[in-house]
Amino acid sequence: MSDITTKTGDGGFSSLYSGERALKSDAVFEALGVLDELNSWLGVVKLKLKSNGDRKEVETIQRNIFKIASNVATAEDSDLREKIVLLVESDLKSLEAFGEELFGRVDMPKTFVIPGVTEDAAMIDVARTICRRAERRLVSLMSGGMIWISLDVKYINRLSDILYVQARQCEEGKYQEKK
Repeated sequence: MSDITTKTGDGGFSSLYSGERALKSDAVFEALGVLDELNSWLGVVKLKLKSNGDRKEVETIQRNIFKIASNVATAEDSDLREKIVLLVESDLKSLEAFGEELFGRVDMPKTFVIPGVTEDAAMIDVARTICRRAERRLVSLMSGGMIWISLDVKYINRLSDILYVQARQCEEGKYQEKK
């Protein structure tokens, strides 16, 4: 445990990557926590998908969530920004392309969907709602002055749409049975 336990957070404070210390209840740590939770749920999503290609896409998304977290955890004026890998416009374009391709192959319902048609879809819907919470946390940070995370906000916004479609993909053929 000594490799992962620093005991420096026992008083309710933690450090950002760039060294600043803040309360663990700070908005930045709240956003980082939700991004971590989202990434964990994306691991569940990855396990629920049937297509190897879709699973690879989700793993790429997970790596991009780490990029977003690095951006959030590093002050804009920190010299450490040169060492971190940030999300770039091509990451967003790739996500959008995947979303378009996915939407083109999924028969979308014409009405609101109550989560729980299938277990897999319900789990992906949980990931989607966590993604929406992550977006709200990032928007809050951005409106508070972290304008350098605007690309991250766009990425998370697109991701929630993709998770919606992936959940519906897991339900295909089940709509008629539920009526």
